[in-house]
Amino acid sequence: MPVYRYRSVAAMPPVPPAPPESLAKRIRAVWKRARLLCPLHPPRGVMRFRSIEAANQAREQATLERMRQTARGT
Repeated sequence: MPVYRYRSVAAMPPVPPAPPESLAKRIRAVWKRARLLCPLHPPRGVMRFRSIEAANQAREQATLERMRQTARGT
């Protein structure tokens, strides 16, 4: 597959549109892959913290836990 260089975006040819049935299938596949790679399990309810430092620490802990779950594949 050849590689073409363009001087500007205006010089690039337009991207051919995808058929609607194919586009919906592609979008669903991307969303499914995103959910598998980084599932979101936000805590329920409102959480209150005594300080910004405590809130930042809780967010960091949640991020580390999500990373561990992703690494384990669960």
